[in-house]
Amino acid sequence: MSSVVAVLSRYEQNAKWISKHYEELKKKFRDEWVAAFDSAIVDHDRELNKLVRRLRKKYPEDYNEIAVEYVTTKEIELILARMLVPKLA
Repeated sequence: MSSVVAVLSRYEQNAKWISKHYEELKKKFRDEWVAAFDSAIVDHDRELNKLVRRLRKKYPEDYNEIAVEYVTTKEIELILARMLVPKLA
C-alpha cells in the first residue's frame, strides 16, 4: 500500500509542477499535451495517444508517476454532471 501512496505522491508533485509553470509552458507548448516527470517536461505532442505510447515505452517503470496535461491559452470550461442512478429495492 505504501508504494501506491508513493506513486500518487510523486504524480501529485509532477502535476503541481505543471500548474506552477503553466504560464511559461503556454508560451512554449501552446495547444499541446505535455508530460512532466521529476520537475521537468520530458515529452510533448499535439496528439495524446502518440505521447502516451512514447511515455509507456520510455518510462515503463515510472509511467504512473508522470503528469500529463493539455496546455492551452484558451479558457477551459469544466462541466460537472450528476448522474442519476436508480435505487435497487
